[in-house]
Amino acid sequence: MSSWSNNALISKAKSMYGEFLKPSDYEKLIKYHSVPDLVGFLKKHPHYQDILKDVSETSIHRGNLEALIKKNAFDNVIKLMKSVYSKDVKYYELNIVKQENEIILSAIRTFISDEVEDNKGKIPYFFDTHSEIDIKKIIKADSFEALIEALKKTPYEKILLPFYTRNNDNIRYLDIEHALESYYYDQAFMRIEQHYKGKLKADLESIFQTKIELSNITKIYRLKKFYQADPVTIKSVLVRKHSRLKEKRIDEMIALKDADQILSYLAKSEYQMFKNDKDYVYIEYYAGQIKYDLAKKFMYFSTKVPKVYTAFITLAEIEIDNITNIIEGIRYQVSEVEMKQMLIY
Repeated sequence: MSSWSNNALISKAKSMYGEFLKPSDYEKLIKYHSVPDLVGFLKKHPHYQDILKDVSETSIHRGNLEALIKKNAFDNVIKLMKSVYSKDVKYYELNIVKQENEIILSAIRTFISDEVEDNKGKIPYFFDTHSEIDIKKIIKADSFEALIEALKKTPYEKILLPFYTRNNDNIRYLDIEHALESYYYDQAFMRIEQHYKGKLKADLESIFQTKIELSNITKIYRLKKFYQADPVTIKSVLVRKHSRLKEKRIDEMIALKDADQILSYLAKSEYQMFKNDKDYVYIEYYAGQIKYDLAKKFMYFSTKVPKVYTAFITLAEIEIDNITNIIEGIRYQVSEVEMKQMLIY
C-alpha cells in the first residue's frame, strides 16, 4: 500500500471516529426515559443523522433502531475497506466473517425461540452484497436443516453439520457459538500470518489474543455465576488455541468453587482491575474498558493502517453496545447511575 493510501485511510478513519458519540453525548442520553427522545437526539447527531433521517421517533421499533445503528457502523467499515488496494485486503475482510457468524447465530436463535417470522426482519439485508453467503436463503430458512442447506458449499456448512438435529430443543447453541468463534479467530491469525511480519504482526496478534483472553475470563465467570456450569462445560466453550493464558491458570479458575473466588484470583494476577464489589457488571465493564483503551491508543498514535482499521472496528462495536445498553436501560427503567456503569467511553 502506498504512503498516500496509508495516509488517506488513516485520515478517513480518524475523521469518522471524530463523529462518534462523546462523553457529553452519553451524559445526555442516559437522562432520557423514552426511545423517541433518544431517537430525536441521535437524528440530530452528525454520526447518525443520515441513517435516521427518515425515521419516525414515535413509531420506530427498538429492534429496527438497533439494526439501523449496526448498519451505520457497517457502512462506515465498508467505506474504509474500499480504500484498501493492497495485497493484504483479506485482513480487512475479517469483519465480514464476524458479521456472517452473527447472522448465522441470529438465525439459530430464531429456531430455538420458535420466532422465525418475528425475527426475519432483524437479519441485515444490507449485508448481502458484501458476503459470500446467501442472506436471502438464510432469511427463508425455517429449520436447522434448511439453514445448513442455505450455507451449502461455504465453510459454515462443515462447521454446522456436526451439530445437526431435527429437534430444536436439542440445538447445542453454546457449542455452535464456540465453533464459529474459533473459526473467526483461526481466520484472523491465518490472515495476519500471511500478510504481516515483525512488530506489526506481533501487535495485531496481541490485539486478538487480548480479545480471546478477556472473552474467556468473562465466560468462566458468567457460566459459574449464573448457570453453575460444570468444569467440562465451561472448558468446552473457551477459545484456547490462540490464548496466552496458560492451561494451568484456566484450570485453576475453572476449579474454583464460585464466581466470587474468580474475582479474588484475578486480583492477584495481571487482570487485577477486574476485582471490585460491582460483581459481574464490573468484570464485563473492564473487559470492554481494556479493549477500548487499547483501541483508542492505536487510533490516536498508530501510523499502521491495519492497526488503525482494527481499532476503528473495535471502537464502533463498543459504541453499538453502548447505545444498545441505553435502549435496554430505558426499556427496563434502569437508573442513570446503573446505566452509566454499563457504558464504556
